[in-house]
Amino acid sequence: MKNKHYKTNEILNYFSTNRVKWDQFYPSERKLFETIGLSSEKAILDIGCGCGGLGLALNEKFGITSYTGVDINLAAITKGKELNSSATLIAGDILDETDAMLNGKSFDLVCSLSCIDWNIQFSEMLLAAWGHVKPGGSFVATFRLCLGEGSHNIKDSFQYINYEGKKEGEIAAYVVLNFKKLMAELEEFNPSEIKGTGYWGMPSPTAVTPYDSLCFAAFSITKREEADFSDVCIHLDLPGDITAVLEE
Repeated sequence: MKNKHYKTNEILNYFSTNRVKWDQFYPSERKLFETIGLSSEKAILDIGCGCGGLGLALNEKFGITSYTGVDINLAAITKGKELNSSATLIAGDILDETDAMLNGKSFDLVCSLSCIDWNIQFSEMLLAAWGHVKPGGSFVATFRLCLGEGSHNIKDSFQYINYEGKKEGEIAAYVVLNFKKLMAELEEFNPSEIKGTGYWGMPSPTAVTPYDSLCFAAFSITKREEADFSDVCIHLDLPGDITAVLEE
């Protein structure tokens, strides 16, 4: 199944005023951004950018001006161009745009916040995002984690795209990942460092999912420099019952 092209105005209405300022992002997200050495000269790619609010927030906090965003919702991109005329904003699916619009470009930081885990083609999007990270650069993404079997099936686990908390409107996949399997997938990229922070919480009230609780986590994965042959460094600020499975 291909990624869905969302047409709802819910995304436009919400992201035109929310997550456009630094303090509107989650503490776990801000914590990771503050640890990866961002500065004004860094180039950013944001996958699932909505109205491009992350670009405004990173400019506010770090003075970043080189910001490229990709989103599958045309209305959100159109609004984003009004909010940040200096940004490069692309309407489309990253799996299509990788060759057509980005021309193999690489970035100091590639982000995907609350996007990759809304898409059935999770692994393909993860690979596409990683392909745009420069050596020495970082990929920051958010994931929903569990200790049992995860779900990529939109029939079993989905979320209504409704920011008023109603279970109505278009739906998106509510992807939940087994933590141990996610770590194995990330380590296959042979990164130099993996950082993660997160907490247990209840699923979204607009989600229809078999899970009673999930670990909501933000990860930073650093791409190895060509001459770096050291072991991967893993720093996880996650609940103990989550990290304990790595020792099994």
